[in-house]
Amino acid sequence: MASDKSAIFMLVALIVMTVLSAGPLHIVDNWVNTAPRPFYDEIRMFLILWPDTIASRGVAGPVLGVVALHFAYQYQSWRPIILSGAGLVGMIGLVGTMKFLLTRGHPRTFNPAFFSDGGGVSFPSGHGANAILIYGIALFLIIRYKAVRPHIVHRLAWTIVVIAILQSMISTYLHFHWFSDLATGMVAGGFALRLVIRLDQMIPEGYTTHWWWPWRGRRLWSGEHRAAADTASA
Repeated sequence: MASDKSAIFMLVALIVMTVLSAGPLHIVDNWVNTAPRPFYDEIRMFLILWPDTIASRGVAGPVLGVVALHFAYQYQSWRPIILSGAGLVGMIGLVGTMKFLLTRGHPRTFNPAFFSDGGGVSFPSGHGANAILIYGIALFLIIRYKAVRPHIVHRLAWTIVVIAILQSMISTYLHFHWFSDLATGMVAGGFALRLVIRLDQMIPEGYTTHWWWPWRGRRLWSGEHRAAADTASA
């Protein structure tokens, strides 16, 4: 993984965004944070309960789980589950570590500085990372197993972009995150996604299909052996 050029590029981008967020981007953060919020009281609860959850782990996680389990069962391979689990654990560890080390204050404090006196876990945005990583892994699995046609892949990729942009707009509108929180979170998600893709390349093809499966040789619901069922039908 350390030799992967794309991963190195994403890591450098993450470091650069962190440095910029510590000072140079404060002007942008403050401008976005103090911009007018029309209809704030009228639509605030709707945004919190519906659109703001689209990139949360509670929504994106089950989507990835369904995709991973589908391909795992179809190809009888642990690979989709390994990639999904490793990506989620790695992203949570990376974002969580940065949050607790940098302790950036909440936008409602109107102080974007790191190491704030009151503490805080604003930077980077977990929702921004989720939008890229979780939905990105789901799309990567669809591409890897050639489940849809190329034009559908392009539409799904643009859907992820729209989700990321929508999530950023809503989070800044609701004063949940600074602008740089979300931008850096998406870079962190991209970095974790690249590592997941690299991990897939490191696992030998067909290696995980030899592992034990609870349903191997059986019908999923009845528990009958496939060989016995085929013999009876013949």
